[in-house]
Amino acid sequence: MVLATVVDLDETLVDSSASWQRVLGAVAARHGGSWTTRDWAAIQGTSTAHWSAYVARKCPDLTPEAAVAECVDGMVEAIRDGRVALLPGAAELGTTAAGLGPVGLVSASPRRYVEAAVTAFAFAPHLRVTVAGEDVRHGKPAPDPYLLAARRLGVRPEDCVAVEDSGSGIRSARAAGMTVLAVPNPVTAQDLDTLRLADHQATDARIAAKVLTAVLGPRG
Repeated sequence: MVLATVVDLDETLVDSSASWQRVLGAVAARHGGSWTTRDWAAIQGTSTAHWSAYVARKCPDLTPEAAVAECVDGMVEAIRDGRVALLPGAAELGTTAAGLGPVGLVSASPRRYVEAAVTAFAFAPHLRVTVAGEDVRHGKPAPDPYLLAARRLGVRPEDCVAVEDSGSGIRSARAAGMTVLAVPNPVTAQDLDTLRLADHQATDARIAAKVLTAVLGPRG
């Protein structure tokens, strides 16, 4: 039996929330819109198609495609300038997962940003596959991104552990039939109904690495 780990990127491995909010706010302001923490909560963990359409609705002179391009430009610059950093324990989680079996990255974010982060934080050696926001028609919370990751890894979804921080990501992985290890962000921590869908919980990536070892290690 091949056992695999599939892991989310934003706020699971990298501390990017503040930068995404700044970039989204700047893009909205340039196009006559506004951006609040409520808007951020509404799009957190959702597909590229969903959040770009959301931004475009708030900015009448901005198309979803232009919203993606401008936001990715801003986030790639934030990575380059050091304003996006690894979360505590993220490197350990990546190394641990790779030692237990094949690893996939499943992100709702655009591929150009995902690839910039993977390169900057040296995740590439740990990853067998990467699924980005453009790769599926129906993003999180639909199961499609995690089903695609399992298919590309050549394993059954039920033989995967998904490590997720967001409510939409937890629901996506659960719908795909995967074991779910939740590392809740501040929004998800208040969503008790969603957290009940997770099989395991950890307070941060370092603890998640220990839980992952306990879940996959004895069966590997």
